Amino acid sequence: MKTKNKTGVQFIRMLLEDLVNFFFPVCCAACDEHLVKGEEGICVSCLMTMPVTGFERQEENPVIKQFWGKVPVKAAMAYCHFSKGGRIQKLIHQLKYENRPDIGVKLGQLCGHQLIHAPHFAKADYVIPIPLHAHKLRFRGYNQAASFGQGVSDVLGVPHLPEGLQRNKNTASQTRKSRFERAKNVSEVFLPANADLLRGKRVLLVDDVVTTGSTLAAAAEALVKIPGVEVSIVTIAFARL
Repeated sequence: MKTKNKTGVQFIRMLLEDLVNFFFPVCCAACDEHLVKGEEGICVSCLMTMPVTGFERQEENPVIKQFWGKVPVKAAMAYCHFSKGGRIQKLIHQLKYENRPDIGVKLGQLCGHQLIHAPHFAKADYVIPIPLHAHKLRFRGYNQAASFGQGVSDVLGVPHLPEGLQRNKNTASQTRKSRFERAKNVSEVFLPANADLLRGKRVLLVDDVVTTGSTLAAAAEALVKIPGVEVSIVTIAFARL
């Protein structure tokens, strides 16, 4: 009797879920197609066609070159190529402006699986995201880079320090700035929250998009001033100017 009741409850629950999905369908954050059972955030079709870079297997890739002559970085990669109007741009827009930190975690997990067999990244001691200024954090409610960092941390089993860096001034958006203006805009912006904790450690510094590398270079510079710190960089996407 109990088995029949349990089966009946499960059937009703499944029926209710199907009805909810029919009237209030959950859509893929990248293509807006309806998600089917088992899909979370991003549909299988979009996952299979992500513009993955493979930069974790290339020592001299376009991302690491952004930091040559600026700051000593051990390794650097971006999970995907960024293109205007593409899936990655839409996913990052959802992450940053549509209250979807879950998309950041999902992308971090996907990226983490790419990094498992890349020693410079997989053997890190800590994952640290680029911080938002307190004003932006209060407005948005979360740090998109920290969401991405959490996903990377989950897969690699590396501790995540969402407040490992502090931003000591609020900077203007980098979107429409030149390479020189970007570098000037973020100079001396970042401070480590606990330098003693990071002494002699390998840090994965993570962010959403790398373009000129100015923001990440400024953050990395603050970290490498700590004795023995080694910095590698991971982002969701690489956008060419």
